[in-house]
Amino acid sequence: MKTFKRVLAVVLSLVMVLSLTCTAFAESDYSTPPTERLRFDSKGYFRILQLADCQDGMLPRYGMIEFIKKALDKYKPDLVVFTGDNTTTVDTKLEAKMAIEAIIEPVAAAGVPFTFVFGNHDAENVAKEYHYSVYTQFDNCMAYDAVPEMYGMGTHNLPIYSADGSKIAFNLWMFDSNMYNEEKGGYDHIHEDQLQWYVDASNVLKAQNGGEPVPSMAFQHIVPNEAVDYVRTSDTEVANGYYNSDNGKWYYLDPEYVEKGAVLMEHPCPGTVDSMQMELFEQQGDVLGVFVGHDHVNDYIINTTLKNAKGESIDIVNTPGCTFSSYGNELMRGCRIIDLNEKDPWNYKTEAYTFFDVMGDTEETRMMSYFSREIGWWYVAKVLSFIPEIGETLANGFLKLVYTLAHL
Repeated sequence: MKTFKRVLAVVLSLVMVLSLTCTAFAESDYSTPPTERLRFDSKGYFRILQLADCQDGMLPRYGMIEFIKKALDKYKPDLVVFTGDNTTTVDTKLEAKMAIEAIIEPVAAAGVPFTFVFGNHDAENVAKEYHYSVYTQFDNCMAYDAVPEMYGMGTHNLPIYSADGSKIAFNLWMFDSNMYNEEKGGYDHIHEDQLQWYVDASNVLKAQNGGEPVPSMAFQHIVPNEAVDYVRTSDTEVANGYYNSDNGKWYYLDPEYVEKGAVLMEHPCPGTVDSMQMELFEQQGDVLGVFVGHDHVNDYIINTTLKNAKGESIDIVNTPGCTFSSYGNELMRGCRIIDLNEKDPWNYKTEAYTFFDVMGDTEETRMMSYFSREIGWWYVAKVLSFIPEIGETLANGFLKLVYTLAHL
């Protein structure tokens, strides 16, 4: 499949060469905050759609794109947040451009503002600066690089103003959790200068708010190290956990600290180094929770023992991936909705919704899910569909036959 994509990339590049050579992205440090303000609506509500790990290339699975469109239409968010591995490992600028545009265009068409952070895969072969140049060509992009000299790229914050626009009522922190630890191996972490920026910016917001912390939540790709502290083991099978054949143990999240329905299908994969980020959140007192992706098949809310200024837990919230390209699970693949209330800003409501919650559970959507994973058959059907007069009928019949045989 990778070879097929490479060949197709060459063909498409010949078609697109004129547009690409004529499109020159302006040199920029991307450090200018957006002029448009996020704001609670007239009833005091604000809704966020989190999409984790889209993780696909220049020809993303059609099921994921249809899923994004349907989620936007169904939940009508005020902001979309992409929490990293928005693309898979792309090898060329052309692939990066096409992959990013594919996931952003439905959001742009819906007229919904969006922001994003990077994951560990996005910029493995194509620099983050180029990725940023593609994202920022969209007028509804709210992301910016708050301090260009800071480690990583794209760490920033977005205030949400009150319904009447008179004050900052809530704040969103966006952290680049970086990629890989070059010295110690494993995943990277949020670095000291990023954390110092957070403390300084948090203090500015606090001063503007009469000395009181501004209620906030954080978004990043890699899960904080503290998530591992709430994992337990069992010698016998447990619900909503996973089995490790290496040691014969079942792993699950401590029910005392997680909200009902928490699912752990793989071990949390934090950075090799504990950045002490969560402790700083407790020190500053402003963060309600940190929302992550990275671990595609986990869906949980951990109520940690760390407390914010109101004495409530600083939650760690893992959202399942929506990718069909990388690993996933039909029972988990989805998105997360987060609802804020200006009248009760220190609390939030959230729910993860699966692909079938959003799309409906029908034979058509089952086939869409299957052929978004077994994409080769779908490509064959697309070729068949070009046959004059009988193409569409032949393609649909072919897909139906393949699907039926696969599920005998």
